[in-house]
Amino acid sequence: MKNILFILSLVIWCGCSNEIPFDTNRAEDMTVTRTTNSDSVYYFEGYFSQLQPIVTLPYKKDSIRQTIVSYRQVGTTVADIVPEVVSKPTWVNRIDFLNPYYKIYEVFISVDANTSVEKRVGSIILKQPESNKTLNIGITQNGINNYIIVSVKELYSNHPLFTATTAYPVEKDISCRIPYEAYNDGGKYDGNASITIPKGETKGTYEMDYNGSPLVYYYGDIKGYKLYEGTITGDDIYNYSFVRYW
Repeated sequence: MKNILFILSLVIWCGCSNEIPFDTNRAEDMTVTRTTNSDSVYYFEGYFSQLQPIVTLPYKKDSIRQTIVSYRQVGTTVADIVPEVVSKPTWVNRIDFLNPYYKIYEVFISVDANTSVEKRVGSIILKQPESNKTLNIGITQNGINNYIIVSVKELYSNHPLFTATTAYPVEKDISCRIPYEAYNDGGKYDGNASITIPKGETKGTYEMDYNGSPLVYYYGDIKGYKLYEGTITGDDIYNYSFVRYW
């Protein structure tokens, strides 16, 4: 009789208990899931760590490329993540993503032609959907005017250095011919500074030395230089003009 009462009491206790039976196998699964999530690492950055701003030509329309990495890594497992475009300038008409290798995305950016004399500047914001990380790609499109500033200074007495500097790098060699006068109390010399700005550069120079000239020999050092309107051979990408220097 005592045994029967004991068994009944156990049944009643178990039936009234609010405790949920503990599944040890399920507990192991839950632990593994939590560990896996915490081990997920997201990468969303430039291929060379730091993205350089894009600078494009005024008449550039086709794709400009920027390389980034976008992926999630769990242990040794890697999963690529396609980026999303959050915002872009209105003159950026299309952005495409190509995934040529795992982890790596090529971002192809197409722009409208800029027919303004002024450059335009903006930012492209990309987002990695799973992590919500963002990337900011700066983009500048040059205006059609590429201004040239001409200056002259003496490196030492009677030895002038003429410098022509453009606002943007030139697309092919640019030649500038600058008429000028070198003068002192005894008279003047007429000359031409022939300055070449090499392809891809923004500056060219021309040097002259008057120390052996009769004007300096008889009348002393050159007192000044007067520059006149010159001529420019362009490259069909920009409109070239001088910033007035006389």
